[in-house]
Amino acid sequence: MSEIGTFQPDNLIAGNAELMTESVRIPSGTLVRGTVLGRQKVTVPTTGTMAGTGDGTCTAVSGGAKTLVGSYVAKCIRAVTNGGEFIVSNPLGQQIGNVLITAGAGGTGVFKSNEINLTITDGSTDFAVGDTATIAVTGVIPASASVTGIGNGTCTLIEARRDLKKGTYRVICTVAGTTHGGTFNVNDPDGNTAQTVSLPDTGGGTVDFDNDQIKGRLTDGSTNFIVGDYFDIVVAIHPRQCITLDKAATDGSSDPYGVLLEAIDASAAAQMAAVAIKGEFNQRALVFASGTDVEDVRDRMMELGMVIRQSIAAGAI
Repeated sequence: MSEIGTFQPDNLIAGNAELMTESVRIPSGTLVRGTVLGRQKVTVPTTGTMAGTGDGTCTAVSGGAKTLVGSYVAKCIRAVTNGGEFIVSNPLGQQIGNVLITAGAGGTGVFKSNEINLTITDGSTDFAVGDTATIAVTGVIPASASVTGIGNGTCTLIEARRDLKKGTYRVICTVAGTTHGGTFNVNDPDGNTAQTVSLPDTGGGTVDFDNDQIKGRLTDGSTNFIVGDYFDIVVAIHPRQCITLDKAATDGSSDPYGVLLEAIDASAAAQMAAVAIKGEFNQRALVFASGTDVEDVRDRMMELGMVIRQSIAAGAI
């Protein structure tokens, strides 16, 4: 854990519990000390992809505090004229609820949960049992990347490391192997080479890259890589990107992550800042997005080790 900045004594810290701190990225805006932050975890499309007989739609898609990375599927389990019933499953294959379309042409069915929200609308052709709506939720970093070029090897087991940057990483072949393998540079979004690795000159060989920013595995394929072949790894969200907590947020930031320990001006460019992810805090010093207050998240903050203490306003007694 690390701390950034200079902190002035005030009434934010409400007890003697040890603070646990972490550095996070504030993407934009001007935030004051005491702002409660939520971490942006996922990107959720606004529509689902329909497959099957019916020509209805899946729209108004949004995430929640516990949205998972992967594919959510709403599957028709009962078909009726101008309607039907769908069961919704999360990326783990768990059934998280049902949605029933109201009777009548153009009827809708609204599904809400702390993982995914959606609306299924009847079309001119009725849904049939087995029709599906699929919603692909992406996270901070993809688990694999596809090659661009001649070789048909793979890049898998991709993971974020502490200094991961937002943007596109390019893993590019700079020296081709004799019959297999090759030398690859792992270039970060700023064009800097974070690491150079050599894939063995043997069929099916593998090599792992692992540095302060990103980790992954290259595997040789049946067709050899040539100079210039590359894998692009797109990082849509910084792994510790935080914004002011808003209970209505659909990207994961409705769940508390920490309390900002310093005033931050990120109006011109993103800034790193220190937050407390555990400690005791004065309720009156906490700041939330408009429409959100401490009672919306008090219990959840307590679960995470952020204890909120009540205080009495000056002049109240």
